[in-house]
Amino acid sequence: MKIAILSDSSCTKNEFKNRNSFTYVPLMITLPDGSQLSDDDDLDVDRFYKELDKSALKTSLTPPGVMTQQWDKLLQEYDQVVVLLLSKGLSGQYNAARLLSLDEPYENKVFVVDTNGVSIVLDELIERALTMAEDGKTGAEIKQEIENLNESFLTFIIPKSLDQLVRGGRISKAAAGLAKVLKITPILKYNGEIDKEGKARTFKKAINDAINLLMERVDDVKTIDVAYSKTEEENIELVKNAIEEHGLKINKFHELSNVITAHTGRHTFALSVWNK
Repeated sequence: MKIAILSDSSCTKNEFKNRNSFTYVPLMITLPDGSQLSDDDDLDVDRFYKELDKSALKTSLTPPGVMTQQWDKLLQEYDQVVVLLLSKGLSGQYNAARLLSLDEPYENKVFVVDTNGVSIVLDELIERALTMAEDGKTGAEIKQEIENLNESFLTFIIPKSLDQLVRGGRISKAAAGLAKVLKITPILKYNGEIDKEGKARTFKKAINDAINLLMERVDDVKTIDVAYSKTEEENIELVKNAIEEHGLKINKFHELSNVITAHTGRHTFALSVWNK
């Protein structure tokens, strides 16, 4: 049985470009004037960051027609399609695709997985799904095994800059101003949704606190996956050095997907570990 793996642009899609059975559909980025950018390989990343630096950006689902068109194309070559998308806690992408998959042409052919994932978390699940497909697992078996893993990670997000969170209304200007004066950096927990975990007086301390939390809450941590939005090289080196100083190794080290950066802004880092 031939199995295709399909994701969306919330994953690090370039990591899988050499895997023939992998493809993705783009999510959409909406500019303040209402125009939309398709988050695909043709996206002008420089333009994206210019818009990000001055505006509050929004993101939206893959158009249903684009999703089903890709399924139809894949089913001409593959027996089944396993679909791993952005977490339902961040977007309606999963629920929209799940409903589409109930239509008769896709029954027992398209399997939409509840991933809880995004970025490096989703990357890991895609990698495991690709391996299962290569090992001869069916679409239903892959879906079940991935959903058994979708709470097996712990991730913290550290935004060094609060500018985009303010523009998007996720934090008030007054709170951001006070945080800047006091040099406070928030630590956010990601578990399919984003919640506040804590805060630190500096970005460096926030990174170290997040690493310590990962090591305290997950047994026998040896490696950490890292995702980051565009930032200065000194910030990247600070994070790498902090991980090494804790005796850990870096596994994945990827840029954050554009649809997440659209909400968190520049200078954001995500640190993630797995317990399975």
